[in-house]
Amino acid sequence: MKMRTFYQNKLWRDKAVEKMEKHGSVMHWRRLDDAQYSQQLQLKLVEEAQEVVEAQSGEELIAELADVLDVVEALCILHGITSEQIAHAQAKRYNERGGFSNRIFVEKAEHPEGSFGVEYCLAQPQKYPEIIEE
Repeated sequence: MKMRTFYQNKLWRDKAVEKMEKHGSVMHWRRLDDAQYSQQLQLKLVEEAQEVVEAQSGEELIAELADVLDVVEALCILHGITSEQIAHAQAKRYNERGGFSNRIFVEKAEHPEGSFGVEYCLAQPQKYPEIIEE
């Protein structure tokens, strides 16, 4: 049987490799050390978050959010972070900054020269491009 090979270069779920091999695939994989695992979990979180954005139905959204939670849980286990620590940080951020229930969408922000806002935005120009008005 002719085989076709595709690069993956990403973290897979534990049972997925075995499932693919049962269907005749040949999987080339390695076990990651802690540093590599942490990096790949972070990349997986971005991938799963993008899949949340692309979800087309409520059912698909639920499945993708479950994937995000699985990755977050794996990161917590790897780094020894408890659910209580996450809940505390979440409550602190909520108390300091609020949540998202008011649906506030900021289109642009004007900050005084030399302010924290200017420095924050200039440090991340790809995320916050400056509007130059002539």
